[in-house]
Amino acid sequence: MRRDLFWAYAASGARIISWAIVSAFVFRKGGKEEFGMLSLVRGTIGILNYTAVGLAPAMVRMLAEARKSDAAVPAIAVQPTRTLDYHSPLQASHEEKVYASAILLAILSFAVGLFLTGFYTHYFDTWHKVPLRLGMLMPAVVFLIGLGTLVRLLSDVPGAVLQTNGAIATDNQLIAVGEVVWVILTIAFGGRVPIRSAAAGYALACLSVLALRGAFAARYQSGRPSLMVEGQLLWRLLQLGSLVLIAQLADYLYSPTDYILIDHFLGPPDVGAYAPAVQIDGGMLTLVTALSAVLLPKAALAHTAGSIETVRRYYIRGTLASLLMLVLAAIAVWLAAPRLLRLWLGSDPGTTLILPLVLIHTVLGGSSAVGRSILLAMGKFKPFTASVLIAGATNVVASYCFVKYLHWGLRGIVLGTIVAVVGRCALWMPWYVMRQIRVQDSLQSTATPAAQAGLDKASKQA
Repeated sequence: MRRDLFWAYAASGARIISWAIVSAFVFRKGGKEEFGMLSLVRGTIGILNYTAVGLAPAMVRMLAEARKSDAAVPAIAVQPTRTLDYHSPLQASHEEKVYASAILLAILSFAVGLFLTGFYTHYFDTWHKVPLRLGMLMPAVVFLIGLGTLVRLLSDVPGAVLQTNGAIATDNQLIAVGEVVWVILTIAFGGRVPIRSAAAGYALACLSVLALRGAFAARYQSGRPSLMVEGQLLWRLLQLGSLVLIAQLADYLYSPTDYILIDHFLGPPDVGAYAPAVQIDGGMLTLVTALSAVLLPKAALAHTAGSIETVRRYYIRGTLASLLMLVLAAIAVWLAAPRLLRLWLGSDPGTTLILPLVLIHTVLGGSSAVGRSILLAMGKFKPFTASVLIAGATNVVASYCFVKYLHWGLRGIVLGTIVAVVGRCALWMPWYVMRQIRVQDSLQSTATPAAQAGLDKASKQA
């Protein structure tokens, strides 16, 4: 676990450092205009992440289920099912069928994303103000960064195989290598046209990550890669992934909607005070993303193997660790905020007045990241998605009422978020997760001896 966590945080750190180095290279060699355009493209092209349709967490859960199925059922007993296939069902394990189905879905998502990238590339100079000297360069830059983003998403498929086969540290090492490759290629391509060097380097670095993850994942596949795709597995992957996608889209019910409410009821100065707080919030949340990412495959394997006590331990210890990290970070940020804002922005735009409230919802919301991983690992996609949507709607309604009717100003916006976060993350999440663990524990304790023996065997093999 410690090794997995170390490399998960190393990969997150590498991602931050690589962007810092590349952006500094572009700024120093190409100037403010190239830096601004690169930042714009990197920020807006991120919407392509939604084309993955939540495939990675859905695949982790289904691969965990497949490993249990393969452990419990002899390969010779597998019965033929309706397939879109190329060879006998007896030649592929259940896990390999999930992998093949995920590859097909990822390729379809890649095709959709490639179309959207081409569309955005074509209209980029229409939708955005592009410096005249960069007019001929930007189409290639936009397309290369979009292509790299899609290839990185494609690599999540073999990445899920690595994560569910005990190679979480290896997977994160490969991701970190990709970030290093991006920096090296950007500098190696030279500073004559740095924005193009950064874009080309990014696309090639993402291709290297796909190749590396694919090669390492192949070690866990028996024989040649399965070309079997089951319609039922494909449909379930899409169902689970779509629920994750809906939950991701609900993020727009938080700070993006709050920006609109602040601009409408309060004005641009308050938007300027709110924006740095949102960036601080996002930076603090990176402290818990690596931990929750590691626990997702581990909890999924433990749950499908019947080790409910392990799932309980992951949830309680992971949540307490997240809470401790965020509380310490919040105290440090609060103490350093005045000086930090002066160094960062030159002066405090009013952020310190709302920062304590923002830090409260950051700590509460961030500490629920482990709960999210546990719910997805247990296959509770629908309750998780419903809770996110309800909390997002609560944030919008509460913030609107606090500003319009109670006239609480910018504090009212943040208090609306606190109400939503307390309801979902501090009250509902612990109750629901522990309730599901107790239910699973009860079912396991009442299992017949034969069924229990099967669970124990699957647990050892998983």
